[in-house]
Amino acid sequence: MLVLGEKDGAFAAVRNSRVLIYWPHGFGDFVHLSYVIPLLDPSNEYFITRFGDDFVHLYDEGESVTPMYSGESSIGNGSALGAPPHFGLDMDRIANRVERIEIPEPLRSRVRDAKIDLMLFSRYPEMTGRTPYPYHTKARFLASNLVDPARLAQFDLSKPLRSSLAFRAPEDAVRRVEARLRDAVAPREHLYLLSPGGHTQLRKIFPEQEVVAFAHEIRRRDPLARIVTVDEHTSDALGRERGLAPTTTDLFANVGVPFAHVLVTLIRASHAYAGVASGPLHTALSIGGRPIVGIWLGHWPEYYDEPSPGAVHLVGPLVYREKLDRRLGARSKAAAGVLPYSIVPFRKQPPRALDVIEALERISPRRP
Repeated sequence: MLVLGEKDGAFAAVRNSRVLIYWPHGFGDFVHLSYVIPLLDPSNEYFITRFGDDFVHLYDEGESVTPMYSGESSIGNGSALGAPPHFGLDMDRIANRVERIEIPEPLRSRVRDAKIDLMLFSRYPEMTGRTPYPYHTKARFLASNLVDPARLAQFDLSKPLRSSLAFRAPEDAVRRVEARLRDAVAPREHLYLLSPGGHTQLRKIFPEQEVVAFAHEIRRRDPLARIVTVDEHTSDALGRERGLAPTTTDLFANVGVPFAHVLVTLIRASHAYAGVASGPLHTALSIGGRPIVGIWLGHWPEYYDEPSPGAVHLVGPLVYREKLDRRLGARSKAAAGVLPYSIVPFRKQPPRALDVIEALERISPRRP
């Protein structure tokens, strides 16, 4: 099969083809890819897969891309299904040529039935501000490599890009998630979602003592508040205070609904959202429609998300020590005077629970 990467403009020349996007990246990267999809050449038909169908299900209710399931629900690389990791390919050595790849079942049959012509396997490089506006975000830089320059010139990149996703779960999934949610949050109560961690870097984790402090203070200020944490496990601190802030795993592990469907349903049901720079926050910013506070302890927000109206971003001191805010991407975007973000700097100490709550209060005058 012909396998193309993002380099050398090879993919930008593809026309009238059935393209399988192999996307072995994080949940937030699935969100951000959806902003690139509308820019791609419309003569092609696009499919998306990874070993980790829980992530692929994010594309169930979108447009322009058909999800293709690998048969492996949790995050993997295909080896659990008896194949070499990533079909035997090395994402750092994609040579834009025909490759002999080993696709395990049931994905092999699905690829054959869909009559796939070629695979896009992108390293999805993270430039962290080293590229200028309008290609200052991770997704925009990818678009500059995947889209023909003449086509890309047709879009007004001074405006926020549009996602191809609906960020909605199928009706049956919504009913099941909402039914289980009622065990923790009554109909008249306020759901606060807090996402304190992620899959990648430890330095962006919101400490568990701050999670506990957040839950106690929110419930003190809002008697109708109920907190759910978007996480894979209950921390020791939360475990000692049973029911204070149950996790999505505690509540939904056995409902038989993919994580993507659980997350988008919870965000749409939420009164407010706060979280670190990880997939759930990127999803919440894309959905919008509620008070959202981003907690950025190791990253600069302008390099990842399109502006989300009403959201505020609290940026910790490590970001400023590493001068991420002074890189070319941020400086060139500021000079252009477009795509504004609401950023609150914390140059001396990281934002704490009370800082997050006060930020929510500022953007939600009635209650935090």
